[in-house]
Amino acid sequence: MKKTKRWIVGLMIAFMFLGMVDLGIALGQTQKLELKLQSHLIQPEVDRTVAYFKYMVEKLTQGQITIALYPVGAIVPAKEMLTAVRRGVLDMVQCMEGYWAGEVPGSEAANGLPFAFQTYEEAWFFMWKAGLVDIMREEYAKHNVYYIPFEAFQTELMTKKPINRIEDLKGMKLRSGGAIAEWLKKCGASTVFIAGGELYTALATGVADGAHWGHAGPMYEMKFHEVLKYFMRPAILWGSWNQLYVNMDLWKKLTSQQRIAIETAAQASAYFSTLHTQMLSRRSLQSMERDHGVRVTVLSSEEVEKGRNLAMETWDVIAKKNPRNAQIVDMVKAFIKDKEIPSKIKKYPW
Repeated sequence: MKKTKRWIVGLMIAFMFLGMVDLGIALGQTQKLELKLQSHLIQPEVDRTVAYFKYMVEKLTQGQITIALYPVGAIVPAKEMLTAVRRGVLDMVQCMEGYWAGEVPGSEAANGLPFAFQTYEEAWFFMWKAGLVDIMREEYAKHNVYYIPFEAFQTELMTKKPINRIEDLKGMKLRSGGAIAEWLKKCGASTVFIAGGELYTALATGVADGAHWGHAGPMYEMKFHEVLKYFMRPAILWGSWNQLYVNMDLWKKLTSQQRIAIETAAQASAYFSTLHTQMLSRRSLQSMERDHGVRVTVLSSEEVEKGRNLAMETWDVIAKKNPRNAQIVDMVKAFIKDKEIPSKIKKYPW
């Protein structure tokens, strides 16, 4: 009889324990995860962008997921980050779209086409509503990577000599990549790709005559104003992207609540980062002009139209590189032609 009672009590305790486990799972009380995220950005830019993402993830998961942030080159070179996140050497990566255009079809076009959009809001809407996110998730999944759109921004150019006409770009050697590099070559410049950690030295020593690195705020943080004294406007491209990339094996192991937390954190922190960067850029350009002798040159409407016509020729060049690029270029052309107004919206981003 006593053995039976002990067995019953033991069984009750077991059921109580299992109930507590189930409750713990429901509340997200899973094993803690410590993730490594490396960026292609230098430390000040890491602090401005993904530091808030780290904060939001840790807050939304109540500390179940923590993230260690590393600047460019801290664990692996920038060009090796896709391989590193694919293999799980890194859990997450923040990087500009287009870094791996040769490995990921569509990446070159996905990072924006020169003179296509007029604001970063248009680029954001195109990403989520026009379906670009779905295309790129398919492509990165082939590399064992989950893709999260993060921050859209405009791309502007700083040089060692003034650019008042498109023809002034001819003969210059400029640090560039992706679709903008194609446009610059169409304008008569030559291009070279230089990783962010090496860029200042390359500009200071004459390896390149100019570069783009987002817009004025990020370029100020990179100290371009110390070696480049001319800032060209308008922006060459609205709709460049810094994205988040997650190891797919890790992503699949996360609970649905953890995935939601990460994607929610990405959207919240991207909004914060985007507005912060825009504000920083306005103030930085003012400081460049006032304190560092940088001169802003503005292309005339005729020169902008000339640049746009050359850009549209490069869109077709990019489209011929692979079917995904072609698909995205066609989508951009349709999106621009549509001139959508609110009453025509039929699909929400989510």
